[in-house]
Amino acid sequence: MEETPRSGRGGGARAARRRAVAAALRLFTEHGYEATTMDDIAAAAGVSRRTLFRHFGSKEDVLFAEHDELFANVARHLAASAHDDPVTAVCAAARMVFQDYVAAPEITVPRYHLVRAVPRLRDREIAMTARYQAAFTGHLAADHTEGPRALAAEALAAAVIAAHNHVLRSWLRDPEHRVPWNRLDEAMAFVTRTLGPVFRDPGGPLEAGGPGAARNGLTGPAARPAPAGPDGSEAVLVAVYPARMDGQDVLRRVSEALGHPAG
Repeated sequence: MEETPRSGRGGGARAARRRAVAAALRLFTEHGYEATTMDDIAAAAGVSRRTLFRHFGSKEDVLFAEHDELFANVARHLAASAHDDPVTAVCAAARMVFQDYVAAPEITVPRYHLVRAVPRLRDREIAMTARYQAAFTGHLAADHTEGPRALAAEALAAAVIAAHNHVLRSWLRDPEHRVPWNRLDEAMAFVTRTLGPVFRDPGGPLEAGGPGAARNGLTGPAARPAPAGPDGSEAVLVAVYPARMDGQDVLRRVSEALGHPAG
């Protein structure tokens, strides 16, 4: 997921940027990324070196030309969805990114293979992925920086991006196949099935012991500090009992296991 050139507005500027990107990708593919210069790109795109540098600061900027613009669109979408279901908004944002990639295979496919081959470009891609993850996390967490909601926000944001990238990369490796929109939807449903309810709980933002916490596994013994083990470290008790066992019997056995017989 990812950036735009420094200047240039309107359809003419956008078309010129596209020509520069297409020319750069052709040169990168034919001659190699390191062997291609900005002068080469300018000549192939039919623009002056000065004009090229007015739009792009480096070869990397040419390669990832649309990514800043795409990220800005995603940020605007999330801002406009402030009062909507946050899980739906983040999944819709992931679909926006996916749509942008599959709409321009002449750019995204060769770029995918180039990024796989040049370590420095992978670093740029990783940085952009982190940018999306931070935006998704912030939208899901709202004003929460700690606690279950903040943790769930980070986990869900990372899962949404991982699911998106899994489906996208499978298509980029074999773009002749039909765009797998159904697989993307299934992947989004899979990763949101568990954590999604945390953000849709009628009790509001969750804290251990708060409204709705029991339904999300945030109450009970696991929410309290564990007793210390013999060496001073935390001891963890894992108990498994038949589903039909009487509740009082379960409580008595757990208490005995903890060394505190039930009274």
